[in-house]
Amino acid sequence: MPIMPAATESFYETDKAISEYLFFHYGRAEDFLFEGLGPAEALDFAKRCAELALRHPLEKGRALDLGCAVGRSACELSALFEQTIGIDYSHGLIDAANRLLESKRVEISIADEGELTKAIEIEIPPNARPERVSFRQGDAMDLPGEIGVFDFVLMANLIDRLPDPRRCLSRIGSFLSAGGILAITSPYTWLEEYTPKKNWLGGYAVNDVPVRSFQTLQQILKAQFDLIETANLPFLIREHARKNQYSIAHASLWRKR
Repeated sequence: MPIMPAATESFYETDKAISEYLFFHYGRAEDFLFEGLGPAEALDFAKRCAELALRHPLEKGRALDLGCAVGRSACELSALFEQTIGIDYSHGLIDAANRLLESKRVEISIADEGELTKAIEIEIPPNARPERVSFRQGDAMDLPGEIGVFDFVLMANLIDRLPDPRRCLSRIGSFLSAGGILAITSPYTWLEEYTPKKNWLGGYAVNDVPVRSFQTLQQILKAQFDLIETANLPFLIREHARKNQYSIAHASLWRKR
């Protein structure tokens, strides 16, 4: 689930990006909210994404966290499923996910004020089952068939960071078992540095008629999936001690026919 500031592909391999992702996924409330002030409903976004798997009946065999970044959702899913795989395009983020999975806790540095930083410790969730989860580098638009099929696939804040989201979405059904659930979240923040405008799913007009991302999602997925629920999931991205970005991801859950 990519963090929102504009960046080039290499950004996701930097120490700064990796620390920001680790905090976004695993940061504690007291480090997000200054003296307890702020929207608590937007905390633990990665955990709430994993909990989408609990909203409707499904088999609890295998789960895929596609665009897993540093892996909090995958760790949460490992408590629910017999096997969970996390895949991300960034080698740096996958390396960080594996290091944390092995060590259970790490120390990171986060921005405090201006050039000042502070060190905090993060840890994997206590309910995580490390023996049930693995992480690997891979391309969401070109998944290898050998990974098999899954009962639950999570794509959290991924589609608006892909060069060709249609390509990913048109293929994802082949990785879901019949009756399995696909969960997609996105704030639909389309930016040309990630996705060429010709590949945006929405956020533009044709003959003065607005094209919305969710409408396009429905068109792409309707051949293989039934829409079963939509929801709004707020999340915070910390900039420094007194400033957070507040965003609202749109979540949609789809059952494979």
